Amino acid sequence: METPAWHNLGLPEIYQQLGTRPEGLTDSEATVRLQQHGRNEILRRKPTSPWKLFFKQFANYFILVLLFAAILAFAVSFLPGESGRRLTGWFILGIIVVSVSLNFFEEYRAQKELEALDRLLVFKTKVLRAGAPLQIEAAQVVPGDVLILVHGQKVPADARLIEAHSLRTDESALTGESVGVDKSPEPVAVGAALAERTSMVFASTYITHGTGQAVAVRTGMATEVGLIAGALGQMVERPTPFQVEVQKMARQMTIIVASLAAVVAVVLLYLLREPPLDVALNTLSLAIATIPESLPIVLTFALALGARQMARRNAVVRRLSVVESLGSVDIICTDKTGTLTQNLMTLQQLFVGGDLVELPQDLSANSGALELLRAGILCNEATQSEGTGDGIQGDPVDTALVKAAQAAGLDLVQVRKDSPRLNVIPFSSERKMMTTIHSRDGRQVSITKGAPGPVLAHCSRCRIGEQDYPIEDPRCQIVRAQVTDLQGRGFYVLGVAGRDLPEGHSLEQAESGLTFLGLLALIDPPRAGAAEAIARAQGAGIRVVMITGDNGLTAQAIAGTLGIGQRVLDARTLGEITRPELTEKMKTVDIVARATPQVKQQVLQALQDDGHVVAMTGDGVNDATALKQSDVGVAMGLRGTDIAKESAAMVLLDDNFSTIVAAVEEGRRIFDNIRKFTNYLLSTSLGEVFVVLALSIAGYFPLSAIMLLWVNVVTDLVPASALAADPVVPHVMKRRPRRHNEPILNKAIYATIIGSIFRTLIAYGLIFWVGLQFGGVTYARTMLFTSIVLHAFTRVMVVRQMDSLSIWSNRTLLISYAVAVGLQLLALYTPLRDIFGVIALDWRAWAVMVPVTAGSSFAGVYMTRWILKLFPLWEK
Repeated sequence: METPAWHNLGLPEIYQQLGTRPEGLTDSEATVRLQQHGRNEILRRKPTSPWKLFFKQFANYFILVLLFAAILAFAVSFLPGESGRRLTGWFILGIIVVSVSLNFFEEYRAQKELEALDRLLVFKTKVLRAGAPLQIEAAQVVPGDVLILVHGQKVPADARLIEAHSLRTDESALTGESVGVDKSPEPVAVGAALAERTSMVFASTYITHGTGQAVAVRTGMATEVGLIAGALGQMVERPTPFQVEVQKMARQMTIIVASLAAVVAVVLLYLLREPPLDVALNTLSLAIATIPESLPIVLTFALALGARQMARRNAVVRRLSVVESLGSVDIICTDKTGTLTQNLMTLQQLFVGGDLVELPQDLSANSGALELLRAGILCNEATQSEGTGDGIQGDPVDTALVKAAQAAGLDLVQVRKDSPRLNVIPFSSERKMMTTIHSRDGRQVSITKGAPGPVLAHCSRCRIGEQDYPIEDPRCQIVRAQVTDLQGRGFYVLGVAGRDLPEGHSLEQAESGLTFLGLLALIDPPRAGAAEAIARAQGAGIRVVMITGDNGLTAQAIAGTLGIGQRVLDARTLGEITRPELTEKMKTVDIVARATPQVKQQVLQALQDDGHVVAMTGDGVNDATALKQSDVGVAMGLRGTDIAKESAAMVLLDDNFSTIVAAVEEGRRIFDNIRKFTNYLLSTSLGEVFVVLALSIAGYFPLSAIMLLWVNVVTDLVPASALAADPVVPHVMKRRPRRHNEPILNKAIYATIIGSIFRTLIAYGLIFWVGLQFGGVTYARTMLFTSIVLHAFTRVMVVRQMDSLSIWSNRTLLISYAVAVGLQLLALYTPLRDIFGVIALDWRAWAVMVPVTAGSSFAGVYMTRWILKLFPLWEK
């Protein structure tokens, strides 16, 4: 059934369609409708159960490959004489348990910290039931209920206005508009945009001015905010670029494993004439060694470390993979209101006496400016708590005028006491102005405030200094030019006029023959530090695009102060543009004005179609769908709605745009470190494999499966985890973002890995040969086993040459290496050596291993520098 255009219908038709009446429903009718329509609540998204979250960790390519290897090891262990393989199986399972547990606990902790259940409609409200006011829970509001609307109230449901008295709402959380919306019961056009449906009030918005009544037409998930929440539940989250890259790398590793295993199998079976069972067992050992088992653990550790660092900088992530994705972001789409600006209207300029006055400044000597501010707080509906200068409540514009007047030395209570209000002509969207009548010094005066055009139309004179001039005078005409200039600079402009009233005057006289007093120019000012953060983002190659519900002029004014470009796309023209055309157009757009939630999605899709990694910032309900669709959704923690936080991948605890840039820096640091330890892990693992392959061809199988796994844990897990904590390099925010299709393993990394394999073959081959001369095969195997551990540290230092980091810049790394060597000594000089099948080495072995390892390290440093000249680490 098609939903009626409630904003366009007359009241009799609305009552008929809803089966209600001006005095509201009866209790029995409301009970029946509550059963039919359900509670007036946003459906809460159930958090992922711990069991589901746990098993989700097994949907990982590396984990699945390791599981296969463990199952194979256990299967082989049941063959005659192969029970020792069971230890290998348990060893691999231990690696899997550690990796899965780390992933699970990190994601479970993040879920518990950020369970933002939808509580938007849990509050009390007043309705008419059988003509009598009744306070009920908002969750019990049903279609047909007549709502009583008062100043300061949160609207419980989407409702059609029945009556409105100077009614104004704050819809910024829903539409993004920072200026209050004036409401009227008069129907509006069927095709009116959401922000222009002045005959409606919407759930989760606020009444900032006046009173009224409205009949509820939609509740719960049928409201505008509910439709957005429902759409979020249907959306499929995009995999992050990092997740895609890791899965790709896992597939590459599988191909390498299969290729090397096949080569070994051929060598052992046809060249060495080994029995098929031995071939299968040795091939399994080699396959296990080729897979860097500790890579999933170190990846999780690096991301968790980054997440904790971000939390210290007031950015809480909801998914670990997003940590790295931040480093790939090349476009930030940001809302204006409440994200780049303070969501706080501020009076910044006055036009009075023919001059433009900047605020704040001392106005004690400017009687015209003080009189203008005095008029602004008399013709004003804002209220103030007694006995304090704080606690001003009301429409954002009215409260801004009161605060400006107080800053100029005017006392709201005293001013209103000196000029008590006698009558008021309320504001209406048709008249675009309001008038108040006051008693002052024994006479009556009227003050009119509103849109400059309508106010000037009711004026016959204007005041310049101490003199009044006819409105046609050239000195008065400058006012219109000033209005155009201020509006062109993005200000929200009000005109103020007044007059003395004769005795026995009519209300019509209160708004005729007025004297124009001046202009009030307000704006929602930028956040402190936003301009610097945007400049830093742009310096890092990140483009900032403002997407806002405001008009283009206002958006351009704010963008200009923040350093964002001035090229504007009016969202109202998007109906004439195809998706490919929008993708092309977005290449040059800096601001998207008059944007709706649907437009934000269209813009994001266009940017993503063009290959960009897009972050979307926002705090309102209107941002939620785009937050979820973006590669990295960033919600504001202080001002953000629950739906926005639930939809985002990251929540800013301080609502500071500069925190996003800090998070991007952290994301880039994490990726740099991921690239370094991936290089390290793969080069050491592949080096070991090729040594095993080469020595197998020579007639030896130098390392058992359990030796290889021990080496992978001791030399990979501990040092690589410390490598994940490497500090940020100074130039990280001076290079462009990583392209979405730029792999972790690029030409420079591959070249260093290949170079490392050649050096490893030479060094390990020499050490094994010397070991054979000193004491036979077992002595040689033990020397090789220990040399791999010693070589790990030198390989780490070579990898860190890519970022020119000092050896002392990461003390955790030095400690980790000491731990690794200590563990290896335990394996050599305690009964543990029986498990590994090695012997205690004498001084002769150390006299060979240390200098050979050091020489290999120096060769690696110079080789890396040469490779980086041929293949830059970062693409231009």
